[in-house]
Amino acid sequence: MDNPMLPIAILVHLLMISGSLIMFFGVVGMVILPDLFLRFHAATKCGVSGALCILVGLSIWAGSTSFILKFAVILFFLLFTSPIIAHMLAISRLGEDASSSAEEDEE
Repeated sequence: MDNPMLPIAILVHLLMISGSLIMFFGVVGMVILPDLFLRFHAATKCGVSGALCILVGLSIWAGSTSFILKFAVILFFLLFTSPIIAHMLAISRLGEDASSSAEEDEE
């Protein structure tokens, strides 16, 4: 008995598992990496890549155009907001470091 949905189910499961593993490695990177900027890098790269795999798997599994469009909108906002937020946090951290070193020089 050949099931025509079996290759699609295997692909969806592989995408979901790989997305979960990528996100897991991002969490491990957040714990292990010593520098704040490396942690930002791990969080944004792995978070966006893992979410991409999971959302693609979900959109293939759903098969409905409305679900695919909703997942595409979620992915669009995730792709553009996550790196921008990490960049803004890193710039603010650099500004704090520069102002604290300037205060130390004045003393």
